[in-house]
Amino acid sequence: MNTRCFARAIHASSTTKRSPNYHHLLRSCSSPSSLLPIHGRLIVLGALSDDPTRTLLLNSYSSLHLPDAAVSVFNSSTNPSIILWNSIIRCLTRNGRHSHALRFYHDMLDRGVEPDRYTFTFALKACAGCLDFHCGALIHQEIDSRGLQGDVFISTGLVDMYAKSGAIDVACQVFDAMPEPDVVSWNAMIAGFAQSGKPRDALDVFRKMLFFNVAPNFVTFLNLFPAVCQLSAAPLCRAIHGYAVRRCLLCSVFNGLIDAYAKCGRPEVARRIFDGISDVRDDVSWGTMISGYAYNGCFAEALELFDDLKGEDLKLNQVSAVSALSAAAEMEDLEKGVDIHACAVQKGMVFDVSVKTMLLTMYAKCGDLAKAKSIFEEMLDRDIVAWSAMISACAQMGRPEEAIFFFREMFRSGVTPNLVTVVSALPACAELAGLKLGKSIHCYALKSSISFNVSVGTALIAMYAQCGNFTSAHALFDRLPHKDIASWNALINGYAQSGDADNALRIFHSLQSTGQRPDRITMIGVLLACTILSALDVGQSAQGLVIKKGLEENLHVKNASIDMYAKCGDISSAQFLFAKTNSRNDLISWNTIISGYMHSGCANDAISAFHQMRAENLKPNSVTLVSIIPATAYLAALRQGVALHSYVIRTGFEHDVSVGNSFIDMYSKCGQLDIARKVFDHMESRDTVSWNVMLAGYAIHGLGESAISFFSQMKENCIQADAVSFISILSACRHGGLIAEGKKIFNSMKHEYNLEPNLEHYACVVDMLGRAGQLEEAWSLIQRMPMAPDAALWGALLGACRMHTNVWMAEIALDHLARLEPQNPGHYVVLSNIYAQAGRWTDARKIRAAIRSTGSSKTPGCSWVEINNTIHAFMVGDQSHPQYESIQKVWNELHDKMEKMGYLPDTSSVLHNVEEEEKEFFLYNHSERLAMSFAILNTEPGMTIQIVKNLRVCGDCHAVTKLVSKITGRKIIVRDANRFHHFENGSCSCRDFW
Repeated sequence: MNTRCFARAIHASSTTKRSPNYHHLLRSCSSPSSLLPIHGRLIVLGALSDDPTRTLLLNSYSSLHLPDAAVSVFNSSTNPSIILWNSIIRCLTRNGRHSHALRFYHDMLDRGVEPDRYTFTFALKACAGCLDFHCGALIHQEIDSRGLQGDVFISTGLVDMYAKSGAIDVACQVFDAMPEPDVVSWNAMIAGFAQSGKPRDALDVFRKMLFFNVAPNFVTFLNLFPAVCQLSAAPLCRAIHGYAVRRCLLCSVFNGLIDAYAKCGRPEVARRIFDGISDVRDDVSWGTMISGYAYNGCFAEALELFDDLKGEDLKLNQVSAVSALSAAAEMEDLEKGVDIHACAVQKGMVFDVSVKTMLLTMYAKCGDLAKAKSIFEEMLDRDIVAWSAMISACAQMGRPEEAIFFFREMFRSGVTPNLVTVVSALPACAELAGLKLGKSIHCYALKSSISFNVSVGTALIAMYAQCGNFTSAHALFDRLPHKDIASWNALINGYAQSGDADNALRIFHSLQSTGQRPDRITMIGVLLACTILSALDVGQSAQGLVIKKGLEENLHVKNASIDMYAKCGDISSAQFLFAKTNSRNDLISWNTIISGYMHSGCANDAISAFHQMRAENLKPNSVTLVSIIPATAYLAALRQGVALHSYVIRTGFEHDVSVGNSFIDMYSKCGQLDIARKVFDHMESRDTVSWNVMLAGYAIHGLGESAISFFSQMKENCIQADAVSFISILSACRHGGLIAEGKKIFNSMKHEYNLEPNLEHYACVVDMLGRAGQLEEAWSLIQRMPMAPDAALWGALLGACRMHTNVWMAEIALDHLARLEPQNPGHYVVLSNIYAQAGRWTDARKIRAAIRSTGSSKTPGCSWVEINNTIHAFMVGDQSHPQYESIQKVWNELHDKMEKMGYLPDTSSVLHNVEEEEKEFFLYNHSERLAMSFAILNTEPGMTIQIVKNLRVCGDCHAVTKLVSKITGRKIIVRDANRFHHFENGSCSCRDFW
């Protein structure tokens, strides 16, 4: 309408007694572009002087979802009428600003304006929207004081508010007091039970409703669907589907049916319904189907359907945008998330609070927490949902400190936490092991009466369980009036994640006895428990149950199954599961199989999988990198490690502390301790792990003095040393022969650091004393230990006995080892070696015969060396290499030169009672000599040679390598099973103490 026509309409309305024409104009506005000019002209013409006109204008802004403009109109009135107050409260409630609406309600009371029945109805909706039980209860008192409790609309509002706030018992009392509840009241009760996690009670209310001849409407079915979803009852869904068809309500509930089938784990049925209504489906249908895919973990399908939606002539609603963003977040596909963000901006959806909230969640999960924070800071009116999302995003991103910071900031901002906020904050407490803070939140939940909500109860159980306080977790669990599957999962996963696999499985068996159906979270916890126990047979049974329950296609469950098989030693089944379906499109699946390969010692396969993943255009994340970098460290594949470091710098992961820690470890294990220290020094932030890894690097290189100096730096920098720190520093002392310093550090654990030494610390000290020949003191320490020695400790003593040929103490150690590790032949091999060194060949033969009778065999020696980016491996006695003859020629030349230098083979370590010449032949075919000769043959003179061996290097090979370093003028670095040896100019960094 042009300005002249509008002016004539205003003039006509002012000269007649008819209803003003501009009222009709305001009602006809369908967009901000048509409403804003009219608003402007009303101001210019002075037509906004009465509340009825303001109310109409305010309602127009409300219908266009412009609450800020509506507030501006309200504020233009100096003395708002009750109708105007009601309109602004309803407007803010309709637009999701529930806390804001309640502030207006309280402001109205403060001004002495008397509320009417409509005020209470709108205010109760606001309480229900922000789950503010306390405010709702106060409004209830106001209603009772005015005798309005019999009003059906107000009573229905109370039922709705109490039900949504988790006080379903109070909702029942209000409902039972209603003389004749209408269909809306019945629907509120059904919704209340469904939302309170009591699906069977919701179905009972539905049956009673039919018994009292109250005809259900389409809202009844929509409220029933969540109950069906909670029961995961696809047959019940089909029954309600049929009932809706008979009642001719199908056209009103097909979107609900799509949602229900999807939530019952049948997305394919939901898709058939979706495809069957192509002529009538609307934006809600699209959003529901996209949401259904996301719910079932079909993230790729959700994003594909979202792309199809963009080609339709339909508006983009918040469910579609939120679900698509959720799928992008779960796939950690930042590029796709940015594309959806751009589409939301184009369609004007970024003003929607839920879309903004999901945007910040998406950016956080994709690793861009800075962008998430930026979106949060830009939100003008941060409601409780936005605060909760920011807290949850930080908690899920492994930033529990920031989650707690935002939780406290929310309090300072005057926003009252609701049950969603509490559920979001509790995992952060668990992550920080912040039991004290968790208890404070528990107290708040009790005071605000939200602790009765099953979700809050479950979150509290999970928090206590993850903090190790299983007494409180069980007490809460036992008091829950209704234990849903999430409650059981909190205990099962709590035990599994704390390493108590036996109790996790015990709780699972108790769950099965209740008849409740385990879900994907249950099975993930059970599979983790099987992984911890290395119980392949139990894991296979769990996998059978996964298939029986139809959960095998869920990616999270599949990844847990892959992890279980790989870590229980069945890598072939893990590979089969990985290759079987669409796991190859999921980054987490790739991370799991790479980690599985590493756990099984298949480092080459892990590296191959990493390159294959990149070839399929999947971008590694920090978890991938932390899984693959150790593979290069294990193989001492320096070039591949450097290539990974270059990739990390290009992609911006160098600021990730865990990735930096992995590179410190990699460079240390590749013999490049100086580069490891540079990585440590250039890290922007370091944690205790960073210091421990660097300390361990000094230890494996035998640099005891440097390790002690570094340990002192930790103390100077106020880094609290932990149990791992002491294992590293004690290892450094044992490798460096620093006995006095090692004893002093060991004693300081308890007296200075309040740390009780564990078995690993005692094993380090026993090994340190044993290496130094102080076997009696080592034996005395074992006698004084407050706990029973384990196999590692007896093994350390046995190794010391081998070094010093102490037969009687070795026999005692083996007697204990035979009971602790009866299937390990290595201990018998060591004793046989000791007998051989002592010349007791008869006893050595008996031991070897006993080993053969059990079918056991010693792990064969294997050494490998990287030449021209290719790893060449050699087994003991290996003659299969194509260059074997040339390798033998190099060795013979070296041997001749060594003999001229006075070399005599030390055959005491050869376990065979044969002629000396034959013993020498066994020595000459040790794997490290083959690898060393090959490296000399295939590298330029003077180049450093680096060899890795899977076993401890023998004494004769150690002496030979010293001589070879002098003959060739090369530096030779050997990493054996215990430590590094740096050979140069005829000497070794270990000073012959290893």
